[in-house]
Amino acid sequence: MMRFSKLATVLICAAAVSACTIGGEKGSPTTAAPTTGSSGKDSANGLPARPSNLNVDSVDPCKLFTTDIMKQIGVHEAVPRKADLVEGEQSSACRYSGNGGFGYTVGAVTHKGVSYWIEGSGNTDGKVIKIADFGAVEITLKGGTGFDCSVAIDVAENQQLMISYIPTTTSEKQKDQSFLCENAEKAAGYALATLKTLK
Repeated sequence: MMRFSKLATVLICAAAVSACTIGGEKGSPTTAAPTTGSSGKDSANGLPARPSNLNVDSVDPCKLFTTDIMKQIGVHEAVPRKADLVEGEQSSACRYSGNGGFGYTVGAVTHKGVSYWIEGSGNTDGKVIKIADFGAVEITLKGGTGFDCSVAIDVAENQQLMISYIPTTTSEKQKDQSFLCENAEKAAGYALATLKTLK
């Protein structure tokens, strides 16, 4: 229950910030995002072996979407924040917003790895996927749709890079859950690709 309330708090706060943004121009995708998809289960918790460690201790989440990426995913503003993404402590995060009825939150979690979402995740469902060559977990609320979709990438031991796609308008919330998760996965691919260049 605590995980649900923490996730819900983050998403409600993010929606409130998004509703207050103005200006900017919505971009449209012009290039393909890094590949995503379901993975084979190569370890005890179903995650594939991590190809390398990408520590996020000192990463600025507001630098993980470049200007070009922001145009492609339809956002124009990046606001740094601290967020309760995973219980235990706050994480550095960035809220990306635009005028399209949605936004993204990108967070660098440094106190718990992605297995948190697989091992009895309360009111959330965690599905193991791959983002490029890294294992990840797609996170949705049990029995819910249209609320959000998050992807937590297994970047290092006890660390995760978390990307959430958050609909902020009624029309966006009425879209199929698979649409929300496709957008979260695409954005996660972009964030991971940028993270690799920072190391």
